[in-house]
Amino acid sequence: MNDFIARSIPVFPDDDSGIRLVDGTTGEEIKPGQMIPEPYGRGRITYLGPTVHTLDGDPTPRPGRVAVVRYTTPATDWAFLPTELNARYEDTSTTPRATH
Repeated sequence: MNDFIARSIPVFPDDDSGIRLVDGTTGEEIKPGQMIPEPYGRGRITYLGPTVHTLDGDPTPRPGRVAVVRYTTPATDWAFLPTELNARYEDTSTTPRATH
């Protein structure tokens, strides 16, 4: 029997990341910690925030454009493109704040 091992996907840690996830139907912001519909109609999941990425030659973490969510059963993190969540990322500032 294969055991599934849940691994955590890095999430950008700063609330002021410079981007926000917006519901494609209502236009309302989806905030980290908010419950949203699961894309395949199997209940609800928790939005955790955008992924983390770095640019070549620059180790400063930046927010990615992939949404990280948490399932409760089984307890695991997963990543979806915003369109899979009927959402989109919008810029909120011209320069995201760096975290240290």
